[in-house]
Amino acid sequence: MQAAHAIARDRLIESKTRSNIDYDRKIVQIAVKMGDRVLRFDESVRRGRSKELSAPWIGPNVVLAVDAVNATTKRGRNIIQVHVNRLKPFY
Repeated sequence: MQAAHAIARDRLIESKTRSNIDYDRKIVQIAVKMGDRVLRFDESVRRGRSKELSAPWIGPNVVLAVDAVNATTKRGRNIIQVHVNRLKPFY
């Protein structure tokens, strides 16, 4: 029983490392700095609207501050802190 448990634990660790490598290969980090204009991903849908027809990207937003994984953005009077993965450059 202990041998089977050890084998299962080793395979679980191997699976986690493979998943981590695959994720790191696919992820695209954008370089965001203060003052950049970005689009923010927002999946919320207003009442009475269709999800398929509403725009998922809101913007342009101005980046106020950036730390390791989060960026503080401003659009109008709204100041929102979001993860960098939910931003893309505004052209």
